[in-house]
Amino acid sequence: MRTLTAFAGLTATVFGFAVVVDRGLAGLFDLDYLIVTLVGALALVQGVRYGLSRRKTSFHATTTDDPELRHHVPVPGDEVDIEFADERSLGRAQKRERVRERLREAALETLVGYGGLTREKARERLDAGTWTDDPVAAAALRESPPRPSLVARVRAMLRTESPFERSARHVVDELAAIQEGRR
Repeated sequence: MRTLTAFAGLTATVFGFAVVVDRGLAGLFDLDYLIVTLVGALALVQGVRYGLSRRKTSFHATTTDDPELRHHVPVPGDEVDIEFADERSLGRAQKRERVRERLREAALETLVGYGGLTREKARERLDAGTWTDDPVAAAALRESPPRPSLVARVRAMLRTESPFERSARHVVDELAAIQEGRR
């Protein structure tokens, strides 16, 4: 069957090339209704045959390996997050003071590096609270932070973050703004 099909296909191909070379050969067959029907029936039989053979083919899927686990690389500021997470533990005042000192040192470096100030001038601005327009950030790094008003303390009780976290966030935002040239 396969040889017969191959012979019929080869013959039809050779005849097709011959018709291209000599168009008079195309007139040998009259393309009437019977020829068109036979070609259509042949195409239908071939389609069904390939469809049935496809059903018998087994599927092969590629299995991929498990994705690699990422190695955790410490990110600057992770230690601060950890200290904030442990805020309710013992020694909270010392932790806050360490974070405040680190923020103050970062602010000092930022004002010197990005603000063009000398170290002494930057320290004076931090102590006076004039290094930024944000009053929360300015108060957080002053030498002696002012006591918040009663209204500010009531508002702080209604917030989800502590006043210390809020002031630290304001300081970090201000430092980022200075380093990015937005201030």
